Amino acid sequence: MTDKYRRQLPTLEDVARRAGVSRSLVSLALRGQEGVSDKNRRKIQRAAVDLGYKPNVLARNLASTATRTIGIIVGDILNPFQALLAREADAAARDLGYEVLLSINGTTDEAVLASLEELRAHRVAGLILVGAPRDRAAIRAIGSGLPTVYVAQHLSAFGVDSVSNDDFQGAAIVVEYLVSLGHRRIAYIDGGNEAGAALRSSGYAETMLRLGLSPWVVPGNHTLEAGDLGTLQILKADSKPTAIFAANDLCALGVLSRLAQSHVGVPEDMTVVGFDNLPIADTAMVSLTTVRQPVSAIAARSLHALTRRMSDPVVTAEHVMISPDLIVRRSSAPPRRDE
Repeated sequence: MTDKYRRQLPTLEDVARRAGVSRSLVSLALRGQEGVSDKNRRKIQRAAVDLGYKPNVLARNLASTATRTIGIIVGDILNPFQALLAREADAAARDLGYEVLLSINGTTDEAVLASLEELRAHRVAGLILVGAPRDRAAIRAIGSGLPTVYVAQHLSAFGVDSVSNDDFQGAAIVVEYLVSLGHRRIAYIDGGNEAGAALRSSGYAETMLRLGLSPWVVPGNHTLEAGDLGTLQILKADSKPTAIFAANDLCALGVLSRLAQSHVGVPEDMTVVGFDNLPIADTAMVSLTTVRQPVSAIAARSLHALTRRMSDPVVTAEHVMISPDLIVRRSSAPPRRDE
């Protein structure tokens, strides 16, 4: 594990050591109370700034009692599915009587660690990580210091609780459905290193091989741009697919946009399937066939795992996968007979 994942919040003792004074004097100085000389007050303030010390804003009232506050860190708030998960987790926590502190600053692993320091300063009792951080050393470090549940990615044989959709099963369902319609050339735009992407990719590839078909994987991620660029690459192929399966609904929306610009009809010329069942997938204009992740069930199970961990910090980690289902809409149909 690298040093950046080991770092801890500086304490009053650290500031006292740096300034060469007692802990009690540091406490008086940082609270602005009397009994501290101007010289010592300046030394203490300088030491606190140098160390990046942030006072625990709840410590005065909660030093001897457990808090009823849970932190949620969202990896990408612009990803509608992660935003939905955070909303449902927030509601589930409040139903159990917890307050919630939400951080949307999780776009990089470094940002997650910075958010973690802020949440720890508020004495959160536990933490829900939605799709971030990606580095497993960082996840392990966070979980070793605070009751933590990782949501939206399955962390099998890993010492941090996780709750996720069964992404492998979801991808397998899509391939089986498309083959049942008569599709044989099925391209898949991959999710890169996004949460759940590895299992979705495996589910697609292994099911294609099991059914005697050749996988066709195009690099991508969970963004509109990935769907657009991946579709451009697919349309340049000499032998085009009859169906495109996108790693998530955002990517699928990018696929639909590029197909429309290229005058490729959906579903008459190309079937498109996504993954997540975002609200926009059910609109009349989009009508996207997609895998529905049970968001409410994932959120509720995450809170169950977290409260279990908070009551017994040494309990064996559990890794829960919840089965998805396929929602069929107008973006999918059998291939044309001449293909």
